[in-house]
Amino acid sequence: MKNSIFAFLILLAATLQAQGQSLSIKPAKIKRGDLVTITYEPGLSDSKISADAPFLTIVFTYSTFYDLPWKMPMKREGNNWVARFTAGRFATFATFYLQSGEQVQKPAADKHYTLPVYDGNDKRIKNSLLHESYSLSVQMPKSPDLQANKLSLLNQELINNPDNYEAKVAQLVVKMAMATQSEDKLRFRQQARKIIAAKLEENPTLPGNVNLVTMGYLMIGEKTRLDSVRKVIMERLPEADLSKDLRANIIAKEKDPKIRVAKLEALLKKSDELGEEGSESIHKMLFEYYASTKNVAKSLYHASKLYAKASPYTPETFKNISSKLTSSKIAPEEAIGYADKALSNVGEWPVGIIRYFPEFGYIPSYVPDSVRKQAVAEAKSALFSLKALNYLRLKNIDSAKTLADKAIKTSDGREALINSSSVFAALGENEQAFKTLWTLLVKNPTDSVVLKDAKVYFLKYNGDENAFKAKVMELEQLEIAQLTAKTKTLMMNKPGPELSGLVTLEGKPVTPEMMSGKIVILDFWATWCVPCMQEMPYFHNVYQKYKNNPNVMFMVVNSGSNNSIEDARKWVKQNPQYQFPVYFNNDKNIGEKVGFTVIPTIAVIDQAGKLQFRTIGFEGEILQKKLDVEISILLNDKSMGK
Repeated sequence: MKNSIFAFLILLAATLQAQGQSLSIKPAKIKRGDLVTITYEPGLSDSKISADAPFLTIVFTYSTFYDLPWKMPMKREGNNWVARFTAGRFATFATFYLQSGEQVQKPAADKHYTLPVYDGNDKRIKNSLLHESYSLSVQMPKSPDLQANKLSLLNQELINNPDNYEAKVAQLVVKMAMATQSEDKLRFRQQARKIIAAKLEENPTLPGNVNLVTMGYLMIGEKTRLDSVRKVIMERLPEADLSKDLRANIIAKEKDPKIRVAKLEALLKKSDELGEEGSESIHKMLFEYYASTKNVAKSLYHASKLYAKASPYTPETFKNISSKLTSSKIAPEEAIGYADKALSNVGEWPVGIIRYFPEFGYIPSYVPDSVRKQAVAEAKSALFSLKALNYLRLKNIDSAKTLADKAIKTSDGREALINSSSVFAALGENEQAFKTLWTLLVKNPTDSVVLKDAKVYFLKYNGDENAFKAKVMELEQLEIAQLTAKTKTLMMNKPGPELSGLVTLEGKPVTPEMMSGKIVILDFWATWCVPCMQEMPYFHNVYQKYKNNPNVMFMVVNSGSNNSIEDARKWVKQNPQYQFPVYFNNDKNIGEKVGFTVIPTIAVIDQAGKLQFRTIGFEGEILQKKLDVEISILLNDKSMGK
């Protein structure tokens, strides 16, 4: 074990000096604020990606460089590929490899390139080694030395930063995993509990500190203790703001609205300092209640308390207030005012994941410019449409019409188009109302809510039921055409998995000859899997359509995860409504071979034995159409099987 750790440390040191001949990182010791340059020179002895590769991508596998994309394209500069970025004020550590299509460049099979961050004294910045230890689960998931290497990094982190709470807990988690005796595991667990309990005592009313406590219990696998932590805080510190927040969440579950509101009002009277988190959550619940009951004065009072502390979500808060007032059909002038407040800050609309750390504040994640632009446009158009609805209620017809027109020209967002169609319909422009909703239906033909309103508007200006049915048929054809076009772009063209571990429920092995030249649909499931059971009716409908086609083979495979072949046989007997053939898997590596870690998973193999489609998880009703389209594509492609 010592030798393996020593070898790992040598490899780590060598990596820090030179990530590889073909790949260089400058500066050698990255500090926050540095301009980082990654250069890849193809054609050298260790190069695995060809010099004529049409593109090259940095694929981050672990990263606290939150403002960078997980997949970052590199740019050609002469014969080399280069990427440049600034190490953020929050960056600690990252790992990555290079990829171009099927070609992958790593420094070793169980090692990725690394971006450790240093402080001004050339020492690894706090949490850098901790985060590197986390990254090892991605770099070397099957290594027998995984836990030992993690422990080595965590020990060094604690030498550098003895007060690092998370590293202390992580160290004990690793020791628990490495311990072979139950008494040792318990001893390490008890030590972790003491550290977590001490963290709670440091500041039991500070939300950020309590989050660290709950994180600690989650790290040691004791989720059930979270309720106990909340209970302790409420009992020991009932007047604390955090206690109010926790009590408000409990009160929110009260079914009788009058009792719920009375309890919230009583809780609010104890203290109501602007900006307190507990108070804000109470004000939010009371605002929504009073708006829905059309109590204008009280709803506006509580609305005014929802933005005392500025945050990246403030523009969205203004919009939500306007939207609630609008849907409740109260305070149109105030609803317009809140929409205007949101519009004045719409360029800062919250998009993507926004993290919050006490030491760094809010940290927006990377979002492509196109995605941000679309989100801002949709927010703008929704706000224009909210104003239009409220001007309509104020009998200001010209402003309502102008803003509805402006909304549908700004973006084709769902909220804006639905609101604008209501304005057009109220003004007697039913054809325009229908056309507005038709834009949505072309994007999503399965939107039943929009389809229902579209029918009302259509019949008001056309009156021909058969004409509307024809439009619906047009939508159905469009949906299949769109789904087919999208599905063709998702064809994987990967070598098919080896399936020698599959057997029938009679125990007979499935042979390659049984699948040869056929489209094979594999559905991996287990008897205990709820999403698998939800998926079954849709899967069975597709089976019924193709069951007599000799070129299509369905295999509903019990994955063997906590199931025996007898469990599968029993399930078949208990579910006679399903006629598809059921198989059992004896191969513990089937997930790795097919490419899944969760079930249900559907894999579709073409006539030539290539893996073409893979659906992981239950997607709902769309699964039926999607799987049908996948099979249809393969049946209609004459090149398949050649």
